[in-house]
Amino acid sequence: MASYICSSWTKVALTCHHVNSISLQRPLRMNSWVASLLLKCRLKIMEHWDETIGQCSVLVLHPRPILFDFIRRILQLPDQERKVKVPAAVKICIFDVLRSSHSNECQLSNGTASLHRSQLGESFLWACNSMGTSDIILTWHIATSIIEVRHPYRPNQEEGSSTICNQHKIAATHLSRYCAYLVTWCPELLPDEDEWSKCLYNAVKEDATRVLAVRAATRPLTPEVEYQDLVQLLSEDSKHEVLKNGVRLGKQLVELVEGEEAAWAMLAGFWAEMILYVSPSKNLRGHSMAIARGGELITLLWALLFHVGIVNRPGEPDFTATTAGVV
Repeated sequence: MASYICSSWTKVALTCHHVNSISLQRPLRMNSWVASLLLKCRLKIMEHWDETIGQCSVLVLHPRPILFDFIRRILQLPDQERKVKVPAAVKICIFDVLRSSHSNECQLSNGTASLHRSQLGESFLWACNSMGTSDIILTWHIATSIIEVRHPYRPNQEEGSSTICNQHKIAATHLSRYCAYLVTWCPELLPDEDEWSKCLYNAVKEDATRVLAVRAATRPLTPEVEYQDLVQLLSEDSKHEVLKNGVRLGKQLVELVEGEEAAWAMLAGFWAEMILYVSPSKNLRGHSMAIARGGELITLLWALLFHVGIVNRPGEPDFTATTAGVV
């Protein structure tokens, strides 16, 4: 009861009631000092979203101590996560894709719509034909990690940089690692069956870790040499189909004739559409638990899409009635 009274929802409802009372020239049924107290009240034991997103990566190029990974596998713990502030480039990219899709009355897709909008995207559609959404996420995540090795961040390429290419790179890499984080930490919020998604992530991660274990990291390498070594290792020794497809896609992106800027622009559009595509959900319990933990970006996007009229993915049954009472 205390969490409900102190919630943002109660404050919004109280404000609306106050405005309506004034417009209808009706006296407010609650003393003004009580209303003022409730508006200022914030329950400190409640978790609030701190505008951060989790980040995970399948390709660990700088591994942690072997003992740590061994303990993690024995205890069946999910992959290590880290939290970062949501960059402005991520928000801009998501809203640009949402605005474009909504204004053109186009349905969100698993990335294919953004590829169709790109002049270069047709040759990359094969990487969106997997059976499951988690397969597609991990395939494009691996590819994004590979192109990031070839074109790493430089001191002048931080978020404050004004170049469009850098903003696309920031958006693509952060959303890529956030989607990988969702697969291993919050699979219940994704379209696929959660246990299957976890098993898929662990299988791909294990295969990548096995291949990269022989990687020599005793001397600093140039991005070109590190990229060549990484692709050669993964191409020759990887066994999992998702890992193989990710390497193939990564090479295709790096070798794009139009160059790095075109590749990052296409990746930013793909990842923004992907995070919007996976956001509609009928798993109210999963989102309520995420809110109890402090909230997730995908939960906020779920609520946003509901209010703009996007309540399900193409081909799925309409579950408006299921969610209408809680959003």
